[in-house]
Amino acid sequence: MIYIGTREAAFLLGICCQRVRVLLSQGRIKGAYKHKGFWQIPLYGKMPVVIPGSRGPEGIWCKKLRKKPTKIHVNQHKIKSNSKRIKYDPQMTLEQLIPVITSKQGRRNDMGYQMEIHGPCRIVYKPYEPLDCGAHLWIETYYPVQFVDTQFNPAVAKRSYKNVKRKYG
Repeated sequence: MIYIGTREAAFLLGICCQRVRVLLSQGRIKGAYKHKGFWQIPLYGKMPVVIPGSRGPEGIWCKKLRKKPTKIHVNQHKIKSNSKRIKYDPQMTLEQLIPVITSKQGRRNDMGYQMEIHGPCRIVYKPYEPLDCGAHLWIETYYPVQFVDTQFNPAVAKRSYKNVKRKYG
């Protein structure tokens, strides 16, 4: 039996670490237990098993192992827009600029300034088969990725594409 921690379980289930901890405290992850202060979550067929709740909407976690990798690319249009903004106001901080790094996991698009990749990855260049967004060069990984801010704080670094579009236009 293979055991993993909360971060790896969150990545496999496609939900945040805090939601995994809530499910663990409710006893809804099959076979999970605490050992020396850390959760040990067993894998059944390469995935943790979440027991459905009795109330509320159905959970949004992944029930099967991911088949597609996470794709990370840098948005050149946002870089050009940022350079124009810096030209008019050279005192802008990083947080005032538009995030340029995009992470695509399934239907989710998140944006940020810096990212950590927790495992092997590969760089892909396909000039004749670009992504839907138009990117020709990107990074692919099946391992967890995490946006971080300038202080390597992961809590406030990730922004959804909808919110970035709404804020910066």
